[in-house]
Amino acid sequence: MEEATGLKEQKGQSEQRTSKYALRYEGNPNQDPPPRINGGEDEGEEEEEEEEKKEGDAEDSNEGDVLDASAADGGWLTESDIDDLSADDELVIAKIPPQLPLLPVPGHVSQPGDELCHDCALLRLKRRRFIVWPKDPDFGGYVQPDANLMELGQVKDMRQRKHCPFCRLVLLALGGDRVPDVGSGGLPVEAQLCWTTDGTRDRNQPWISRNEIRILRVYGRTGSGYLDHEQMNLFPDISLLMNDIPSKAPSKARRFLPRPIQPDRIDFRLVQRWLAICETNHSRVCGNPSDMKQLGWTDPAGAIPDFRLIDLEDRCIVRASGNPRYAALSYVWGKEPFFCMTTKNLPDLEKPGAFDKEDIWNQIPATIQDATTAARDISVRYLWVDSLCIFQDQFDIHKMTSEESTILANKMESIRMMDYVFGAAYVVICAAGSQDAFSGIKGVRPGTRGFKQPIEQISPGFRLAYRHRLHDGSSSFPYFSRAWTYQERHFATRLLSFCNGQVSLQCKSGLTFQEHTWDDESVISSKPSPSFAGEGNDIGHDVEGPIQNYSELQLTKQSDIYNGFAGVARQIRMQLKCDICHGLPVKYFDWLLLWHPLKHEQTRREGAPSWSWSGWQGGVFPRMWDWYTRDMKAIRKALRHRTWIVWYHRHGHDESHCSLVHKHGGMAAGAPRNFYGGPVRKRFRFDCSQTEPTPRTLTPTAPGTPEPPGYFFDIISSRPYSGFLQFWTVSATFEVAETKTQWPDKGGPPPGRQLGIFGKSGGELGLVMVPTAWLKENPAPCKREFLLLCEARDVRAERKDMDTDDNEWRYRVMLVEPKGKYYERVTIGSIGRGDETDSFGEGPCWKEFILG
Repeated sequence: MEEATGLKEQKGQSEQRTSKYALRYEGNPNQDPPPRINGGEDEGEEEEEEEEKKEGDAEDSNEGDVLDASAADGGWLTESDIDDLSADDELVIAKIPPQLPLLPVPGHVSQPGDELCHDCALLRLKRRRFIVWPKDPDFGGYVQPDANLMELGQVKDMRQRKHCPFCRLVLLALGGDRVPDVGSGGLPVEAQLCWTTDGTRDRNQPWISRNEIRILRVYGRTGSGYLDHEQMNLFPDISLLMNDIPSKAPSKARRFLPRPIQPDRIDFRLVQRWLAICETNHSRVCGNPSDMKQLGWTDPAGAIPDFRLIDLEDRCIVRASGNPRYAALSYVWGKEPFFCMTTKNLPDLEKPGAFDKEDIWNQIPATIQDATTAARDISVRYLWVDSLCIFQDQFDIHKMTSEESTILANKMESIRMMDYVFGAAYVVICAAGSQDAFSGIKGVRPGTRGFKQPIEQISPGFRLAYRHRLHDGSSSFPYFSRAWTYQERHFATRLLSFCNGQVSLQCKSGLTFQEHTWDDESVISSKPSPSFAGEGNDIGHDVEGPIQNYSELQLTKQSDIYNGFAGVARQIRMQLKCDICHGLPVKYFDWLLLWHPLKHEQTRREGAPSWSWSGWQGGVFPRMWDWYTRDMKAIRKALRHRTWIVWYHRHGHDESHCSLVHKHGGMAAGAPRNFYGGPVRKRFRFDCSQTEPTPRTLTPTAPGTPEPPGYFFDIISSRPYSGFLQFWTVSATFEVAETKTQWPDKGGPPPGRQLGIFGKSGGELGLVMVPTAWLKENPAPCKREFLLLCEARDVRAERKDMDTDDNEWRYRVMLVEPKGKYYERVTIGSIGRGDETDSFGEGPCWKEFILG
């Protein structure tokens, strides 16, 4: 594997070391020395140092573990850091290019006439308050929940305080112009602050961190609650600029303070350092071979028909061979057509120097041009871009020649194997901030950043900065709403994201590098944090998370619902060793049917079955991980005891043949078994022994009866049948009507209209959220048919034993709507166990359903 620029020289230097201090970066003799980190020359330093002395100089007792921040060389490893490293760690670090020098404070941070307003002056902001000192009571502890909110006033008033630097910074942190003066409820938007901390993440519990620096968390809210992410940045916070760190602050604090970035363009030397850190220390985690072996991949050149790459050295398109190191571009095409590879122009594009010719290069959209520049600047020779590496000919499918049919077939096969392309790439260049192919990638070319770092001077020698995140304002970028880009990011072992004129690198080890943060040397060899339930055993991370993330994205063609998820589905199928039926892994079928809408009400996607998330447009929230556990082994065990339906999949409408959705272990045993191989339990008062499907067809028999729909081809399943399920379960009729009962989950109800489920006795048995569109056609109160699905919990167990048979285990029920010979799902609710006997009519019965 090739080494990034500077690695060979650094390796040679490491062989000549005679002491551990040789790890310090001595600087390039041809470069100017880096600026001093607040060496005491700034005006106002004396006054603050005097204040520190009066408060006891808490840091003096720890001089052995401090950063010599005023050293002219800006050393990037301290003696105490080195002492913590093993010999192997030292050798690992020796391969990594040194940390780049700290840049000077930008000139825009101070404006004439600046002065804190009355409200901000009352905050008594000081440099040392942004550091957790060794004598502080919370030093070494864990971050606590935010508390003690401080009011800054209404946003509209803060916008008038143009000469208050802190008001300006708070507004930028909230989201700038995106933040409204008045909220959706007609009440003014107010800004609030609270002190909290940040620091090193716990490797075993990555959701918590140590107290090492103090930050000011910023909130925007109205009387009705907090603003949503489309109106403000997510969890914004403000901290001390690295240049102004007190000279005796604990060394670990520097890792979390923001630093100035190069204003003109992205410094790709920094990106090369990130890649070197990852490649040197994370090869087992972030290298391609392990993933390719796990998913049964070969190298892309051997698996994908006509796999081609752009050779950035010879400036032409080449057919790939072996397993070359390449970058892959993930971007949004947009609506305007642009230059692509076709069978006609391929001979010209394959000639060395093709992209040096103006008549070709000038037709290449700016986003792709900038991607070639970025790949060269990180020393990657080959680049994969779909528009230039897959034939984009437009054929008339009714008049194709055999050669054209072969080209189209190869193109479709390549599209279906995008997980290979992006998973095998050394790095994925993600043009997340580019509106389309013509927008370019901000920050790649000089003068194109279009971004002014949010830093404000509070007083001389004391600057604060908003610790911006790469995806701030991401809701305005088409990239993050497109379904096709999801698996491109999902399979990236190293994701180099360009957004808002900045760049970051995320790798599979769990690390994220950003331009404005100091690289954390202590975690460069970290392994990925284990899941809550153990490696490869987390239902939230491995199954429900991908479904939730993909389902809320948009498709231009709804028929692509399975195509855009094919690679992720293949990964899930390999990991779980089971098939996926119209988007649901069959090992966890019953409980995966219990999904709710996520953020907004959904609309029906008619080309897919109603029982699956694929049959609806809009995000879904499958939440086994929340109400039960993340542990897939525990879930499989519970399903053997909490279910009774035996699921069959119909082969077609005009035939009666059905196959089991999945044959679980134990189903062939002599004693009666349920779908998951568990023993059949007596739950209901009537005979439930009939579980096999009866011979039935869905072909219309009466004149004028509509044909049942045909669904999109299920490309992600090994058995892509009709999408219609046939099974036996309990049918019961209940009344749905208005209710005042509060939704049981603390997170609040899912989208829709909340109604109660009432029995014939008049008692409320449970709750259900129905789509408002359905309610218009079925005004409440009304009596409707429900089918009983399985046992589940509405809320998480307060005790550790989630399997205790208490009142929180209930029957999940599906409100269904008849469609002639079959039914469709409306929504999911729950009733108490035994409440089925309170149904209307003749009471509950064992009934066969066909669900589409």
